[in-house]
Amino acid sequence: MIMDDKTIEFLKQTFREFYYKNSSKITAPIRMNEREFGYMSFNKVMVRHLSFRTDGELRVFLIRESPHSVYYSCAYYYEPTLPMGEKGWKGADLIFDIDADSIPTRCKDEHDIWVCKDCKFMDKGKRPETCPKCASTRIEEESWFCPLCLNATKNEAIKLVDFLLEDFGIPKDKIKVYFSGSRGYHVTVEESSLEGLDQLARNEISDYISGTGFSIESLGISKGASYDDMYGFLPLANEPGWRGRIASFFTEFEFESYELIDKDVRDKILYIYGKIGYKSFEELIKKIVNDLGVKIDVMVTTDIHRIFRLPNTLHGNTGMLKKKCDDLTSFDPLIDAVVLSDEPVKLFVYRAPKFNLKGDFFGPYHSEEVTLPLMVAVYLLGKGLAKVINSY
Repeated sequence: MIMDDKTIEFLKQTFREFYYKNSSKITAPIRMNEREFGYMSFNKVMVRHLSFRTDGELRVFLIRESPHSVYYSCAYYYEPTLPMGEKGWKGADLIFDIDADSIPTRCKDEHDIWVCKDCKFMDKGKRPETCPKCASTRIEEESWFCPLCLNATKNEAIKLVDFLLEDFGIPKDKIKVYFSGSRGYHVTVEESSLEGLDQLARNEISDYISGTGFSIESLGISKGASYDDMYGFLPLANEPGWRGRIASFFTEFEFESYELIDKDVRDKILYIYGKIGYKSFEELIKKIVNDLGVKIDVMVTTDIHRIFRLPNTLHGNTGMLKKKCDDLTSFDPLIDAVVLSDEPVKLFVYRAPKFNLKGDFFGPYHSEEVTLPLMVAVYLLGKGLAKVINSY
């Protein structure tokens, strides 16, 4: 839905005041003069190929422009302001994007909405191919988030950090985890030996972390081979990499009345394999790999020219902060990343399901005037689901 001029001006002013009051908290990424910066206006115009020399320049820009979203490149360039083919690529941070859209959770059937643009029929859950009322294919989705799907993204981020530490040996201080400001987490690896990797190599890292292409043959299971032949090739729990991860899983895996007492985990693996057969065991391994692997956006990781949302800036669709997570386990995005005030704002809300923000529930709303805290108002305005009537 297109924002009216009053709503756009209100959002710009809100963002401007936030950046003015919090300018000291806005710090640029390392080697900022080698990075490309960009931003999107509230009119949804994208501007790229910018460069800043100091934190001060960046802060002044944010206060002056008060953009919808601000981005910086994961890549380092010789000339970041030139067109892409002329910038001169030096290297890039290794980056990962984990989003609730990529993780199947049952809550989506409760809070995600789709709307037919032609007949305005709407319903919850996954978007259909065609509208059941008028058969139109012009269907718009509205994705929301709740504690359940945000916890799912957090769990994926925790798994990702473990892969980076244990399987790739990346020092903990090189890994930075951020809440994206919307539906997930961004993980960045800076100043590491992986900086010079090309797109193909980053794709291999993505495949490894997600478990793409994993086969049971790599565990030592071979169709038609004897148990004695397979036994010596099966994994142990103390092995590195995927073999060790899967062996550790089987150590804890409950299967019938089997007990791993004074036995090697390989005995348990072969016992289960013998009970269910090759095909079912292969399906079991696929499920285990799917559970242990990390659900990342591969396109983000493999894009060596990607621009990423700038830390400590507001997400234009939610008004929430892209915030660094020093303690990921205890981080609560619906509280810790909500940084706008509770100043009252009068809105006309077109529609919204019941949602949670800053420990309180709001909605559902349908074609009604309501007075809401600023943090909630910006959340609805950013989604294009409300317009400003007045602010106090």
